[in-house]
Amino acid sequence: MSNVTSNQAPLIKAQVFSEFMLEQINDGFLPDSISRDVTDFGDGDTLFIPSLGETTLRDYVEDTDVKYDSLDSGQIQLTITDYVSAASYITRKLQQDGYKAAALEAAIPREHLRLIKERWETDLLEQANSQTIADPNTVNNFDHRWVANSGATLGVLTLDDVLYLKLGFDKAFIPDQGRVLIVDPIVEASLNKQVGDQAFINNPQFEGIVTTGFAQAMRFVRNIFGFDVWCSNRLPRIAAETINGGPQDASTALTAGVANIAMSVLDDQHKPFMSAMRQHPIVDGEFNKDRQRDEYVTTARWGHGTQRQETLSVILTSETAYA
Repeated sequence: MSNVTSNQAPLIKAQVFSEFMLEQINDGFLPDSISRDVTDFGDGDTLFIPSLGETTLRDYVEDTDVKYDSLDSGQIQLTITDYVSAASYITRKLQQDGYKAAALEAAIPREHLRLIKERWETDLLEQANSQTIADPNTVNNFDHRWVANSGATLGVLTLDDVLYLKLGFDKAFIPDQGRVLIVDPIVEASLNKQVGDQAFINNPQFEGIVTTGFAQAMRFVRNIFGFDVWCSNRLPRIAAETINGGPQDASTALTAGVANIAMSVLDDQHKPFMSAMRQHPIVDGEFNKDRQRDEYVTTARWGHGTQRQETLSVILTSETAYA
């Protein structure tokens, strides 16, 4: 008797399941060091930090009284504002019947921690909008917030914007070291296109950009005009904003935009943002006998704030348009 597929169908598995479990594709995270860590304040939910202003230098006339000036001081604060949770469960029946139940259960805490990390970073970058909205936020005659405009397309960032950004930082006395520019992937595409159009220029800073781009896997790979360029999908979104300023020195309106962030992260004195993790993520697990399931809850508390505005710049670009 011949044994072929047509007469031995019961011996063939109707369905075959892979041992590999497909998980979500997620982008990387920015370095934790982009904000000042003030986690160590003891209790309460608000931290007050004194800030020192400038004194006055006066011309002195011999044999006259010296003029005394008060030393200006102020106060900044950070409040623990976010209390988040992620909760999942897996039933005992699924644990008994599911051939991948153990892998699913093991992945739950990891997924919770990823979600919390994404929320933490999104909230941190949102501090860019602590600037005065719809205002150029001028420091020493150079704007620190404006709408990009390539001339051909509204909302497209160009090398002129980065050059103006450099001048703004120079005029604000921000050190050359530690300058970073965090851009949306759309902006990275614009920069790649512009540099590709000038690929014949012999500039070591740009070598390899045409083939690799400024950002890979949402991390730093290039430096331009002294700024380390990073890429992030978690930058703040703006519905609509009109600003009179920037390299175009004109009133420009943008809808559906992204706030690309430049800052100094040289040290804690220069970083514009500060953060406090009051409760690092805690995973609690227990068995619910009434519902016959294992339950996992992950919670965390934190707060973000702005401690210095002059080391922060924001360039608004389009969510969709690129050069």
